[in-house]
Amino acid sequence: MRYKRWLVLLMVGALVLAFGACFNRERLERAVIATRIHHSHVFTPPPPSPGESRWHRLRADAQFYWDLSALRVARQKRLKQLNPDLRLLVQEIKRHQAAGEGMQYSMHVYREIRWRLNFTPDLETTRARIADLRQSLTQPAEQKLAAEQQASDGSWGLGLTVWHLKLYYSVEDGLNGRHTDPQYPLSFLDRINSPEKLTAQLDWILRDDFTKTGVFNREELDETFSALARLLFGSKHTGYAFHPQLRDALRDFVERWQNPATGCWGQWMLDRQGRTWKMDDMAMTFHVVSDLHGEVKHLDLVAKSLLQLDGVEFPAGIRFNGHYENHLNWDLVKIFRYAWPTLDAATREKVRAEISRMLDWCLANSYQPDGSFKVSDLDDTLGDAYSYGVSFLRETGYFRPEERFWTDQDFPNAKAVADRIEAKLKSIGLNDPGLKDAYETLHGAE
Repeated sequence: MRYKRWLVLLMVGALVLAFGACFNRERLERAVIATRIHHSHVFTPPPPSPGESRWHRLRADAQFYWDLSALRVARQKRLKQLNPDLRLLVQEIKRHQAAGEGMQYSMHVYREIRWRLNFTPDLETTRARIADLRQSLTQPAEQKLAAEQQASDGSWGLGLTVWHLKLYYSVEDGLNGRHTDPQYPLSFLDRINSPEKLTAQLDWILRDDFTKTGVFNREELDETFSALARLLFGSKHTGYAFHPQLRDALRDFVERWQNPATGCWGQWMLDRQGRTWKMDDMAMTFHVVSDLHGEVKHLDLVAKSLLQLDGVEFPAGIRFNGHYENHLNWDLVKIFRYAWPTLDAATREKVRAEISRMLDWCLANSYQPDGSFKVSDLDDTLGDAYSYGVSFLRETGYFRPEERFWTDQDFPNAKAVADRIEAKLKSIGLNDPGLKDAYETLHGAE
């Protein structure tokens, strides 16, 4: 196995040299990225083809990692070009939010921009959407309308132009916490309302032919699945007549999608030969486990696999630019909670150590003495910073001893921390869905 690993690395180097006699900076960067992806062990490679030589296999494997590196480098170029302007606009959004103003319309536009910027090569449309975001800051009427259901298709997606984002934020914001059926029919769901339509939609996103499209489907797959699972397996009031076999179709998809070698779920990437590489993705695995309420197979294997991704970067692992994030920490702790009854003693000890490190990091680096949470690289808006910070602390049982599934440790400062967070949220106001979610999560911990 070690021999093969080194051969793959040598093949990556050979591919780099094949592009020119001298390394330039980008080629060197791609070689480093390809090597890191290979070393992370987050991809389960396809089985060998009948009669395939070892040399051909190693060359194809190296080509796959080299091609993946192009996605990362292209994203970095887009961020370098567009992030300076975008950061200024985000600062304006945060200023309005801190003043207690609802900025739902701007947030919808911003979230679409982030998806396009991170996962698609379409710079022209991304620039146009940044112009829309700039204009949105002077449109208070649209900010109010974006928090309401749209009569045209029944979504809560004013400002969004992409179906999967309309779906996700309609479930995340519009239907969240509703106790009555919506005013308008949810006609935007017609796209998936049969076993055949749902399976086709998910299969189309699952298999990512990235060398042809330049698109990484990861977020679209993650958010489409999560929204559908919460609609079909949650308790949301929709008033929509779902096909009676839709739940079974989604269950069948989940079982077929799970990686039997690791227990995890993630994007399936197609290489140049059309072979399928199965990616382990911690955040995507979280959505499957959480949205299906832990009713999935191989939870012990899932937990053991995710512990091995401690030093791996998002989206596969639990680090973001080399450090923890409340968003990802919350995901992981919730998986551990579901998996805990299935874990052996040695794995439980590893889980305890991991959660303890994450909790120490949150209280020392993210939570602030005035009851706020730092806006971060991943949770880059005020609402997200509070929502995921409070959710993580709640999931660890920090606020309530009876919820500490992993430890009997006492946290004497917990009540004071909760009181400061609540006071800070009240001083800002709850016009943003993330701030409202943080407040409700905090009160659920009482």
